Amino acid sequence: MTELETDEFIGWMSGKVFMVVEDATSSRLLEAALLRSMGAQKVLAAVDGNDALAKLTQADPVPDILICDWMMPGLDGIGLLTEAKKRYPAIRVVMLTAKGEMDDVKLARTMGADGYVAKPFTREGLVSALKRLMT
Repeated sequence: MTELETDEFIGWMSGKVFMVVEDATSSRLLEAALLRSMGAQKVLAAVDGNDALAKLTQADPVPDILICDWMMPGLDGIGLLTEAKKRYPAIRVVMLTAKGEMDDVKLARTMGADGYVAKPFTREGLVSALKRLMT
């Protein structure tokens, strides 16, 4: 637990539904476990953008926040971001990627990303990105 993880943050996390979208199994499991350790009660998982869209249509409730890898086979993170925002305008999306170039950050923001965390990321980096969604 970091100093950023206040009672308010943990309470906020516990009331949200998350979906981790990551093609690398070990990363997907780690990200989901990390979210749970921060207070998240419900964390769904998808292996790529197409899997995420299929699960979003069946989810009840629809997740509040997607934690989404950028580079995935099939429908990549930007494709998922675009389609998810079109279908579910209230959904928040935090992009996770090894693509740390400023142009990539600008593209993600332009396409509707609510946050961006460069890989490899720290717990503090993810907490910071999620705290910005609290407002």
